[in-house]
Amino acid sequence: MSAYFHFERRYEGQSSGNRITYAVQRLIMLNVAVFAVQLLLEIPLGGYSAGTPGGIVTDLLAFSPTMLMKGCIWQPFTYMFLHSNLMHLFLNMVGLYFFGPDVERILSTRQFFRFYIICGVAGALAEFALWLIRTGSVSPTVVGASGATTAVLVAFAVAYPDREVFLIPFPFPVNARALVIIFIVMNLMSAMQNSSQAWMTHFGGLAAGYAYMKLVPVLRTRLQSWQGKTKKSKDEFGSLGDAVDNIFKFEDEKRRRR
Repeated sequence: MSAYFHFERRYEGQSSGNRITYAVQRLIMLNVAVFAVQLLLEIPLGGYSAGTPGGIVTDLLAFSPTMLMKGCIWQPFTYMFLHSNLMHLFLNMVGLYFFGPDVERILSTRQFFRFYIICGVAGALAEFALWLIRTGSVSPTVVGASGATTAVLVAFAVAYPDREVFLIPFPFPVNARALVIIFIVMNLMSAMQNSSQAWMTHFGGLAAGYAYMKLVPVLRTRLQSWQGKTKKSKDEFGSLGDAVDNIFKFEDEKRRRR
């Protein structure tokens, strides 16, 4: 993520428990471990940095539209654990560290893992769709957790739109809703400048994160109504909806506390 944030102001001065949660901790550890493997395997073999085309790990696991067309169907799942350099890794993990725990507490650990992967894949597919539209364009090599961590930021903003965060170098706080708007504007500017940044991956993750948090509960309710059921569905779709429904239960509880 390209936004620089270092800490948040707790809502009404209250702590939400331990800062780090299980899924967030494991995802950070996995990303760091994979980056270490990139450094060990790619730089000694002649690369100037990890995550650049030509590296043994990057060529195998980074997302490339042309390689997906050739059958590398695992790449939309694996690219999000690679990073191009230490700063790239740091910014994504900072975003995950500060915004992920609150989202995980809402969704549950299992559903947070699923949410993270689904939104990361959505980011890759958005980049793939853009490549298909731009017929004849050079196939990009995409690495990084930005699609997934952008989705985490959006999920946080959906659940806590008025929670304040500090952005460096600005000396004043902004709320989570404004942070998402700033992020969108920055990516639109990147797109207009034909930047090498995978801005479409960010938008794909953003859209998937918002849809997951907003639409799944609605679709689940309509499915239950169509089926004529009064109890919660036990199928996979119902499980997703049950997890995301906790958002609304949380908001009801917050209003009662006020």
